[in-house]
Amino acid sequence: MSNEIPRRLVKVVDNVAPPVAPQELPRPEVDVGQIWIAAPDEGTGVLVLITDVSDDHVQALMCSSEGDIATETDAELAPRITGCPYRLLVHGDLAESIMRTRLVGCPGRIDPALVHRIVVRGRGMDFNSRDLGRGTPIVSESDPRWNTKTERLRQLRTVKARTSELGLKISTLSGGLRP
Repeated sequence: MSNEIPRRLVKVVDNVAPPVAPQELPRPEVDVGQIWIAAPDEGTGVLVLITDVSDDHVQALMCSSEGDIATETDAELAPRITGCPYRLLVHGDLAESIMRTRLVGCPGRIDPALVHRIVVRGRGMDFNSRDLGRGTPIVSESDPRWNTKTERLRQLRTVKARTSELGLKISTLSGGLRP
C-alpha cells in the first residue's frame, strides 16, 4: 500500500459568464426578405419569411416545403429565388410577431419587393399574378389542406411573441360601464 492521501475531485470552472437578461442578448441582424428558422421553447423550429422589422421583434409569414397544399393566398418560390435547397411555400395567410431572440439561422432570402407582393396576396388583394404560384381556395373544412393549415398555424404560434415581450399592456375597461 502506498502512503498517498486520497484526493477528492474538485470542480474547476473557468471563464463562467454571469447570467444575461434576455434584453441584453445580442440581436441578430435581420432584414425584410430574409428566411429564418424561428425556434420555440421546445420542439422543432419553423421557417419564416421576415416581412417587417422592429426593435425587438419581427413580423413574419410561415414557410414550409409542402407545395401540394398551396391555397390562393400562398406563394410557391423556386430555389433559385430563395437560395434554399428546396421549393418554398410561403403561407401568405399565416403571420405572427416573433422576438428576434428566437431567430436562430438564415437559410435564404428573397427580394423585398417580392415580399411586398406576397403580403398583398396573403391579404387577398392579388388575384392576377401567376409568377408566384397559386393554389386553389379552401372551400370547406372537408378539404384536407384545412387541417394542414391549422397545424401550421399551431406551429407558428409556438414561436410567436407574447404581449408582455412586446412591451404591450392589456388594460381592462373600468369606470362608466355597468351591467
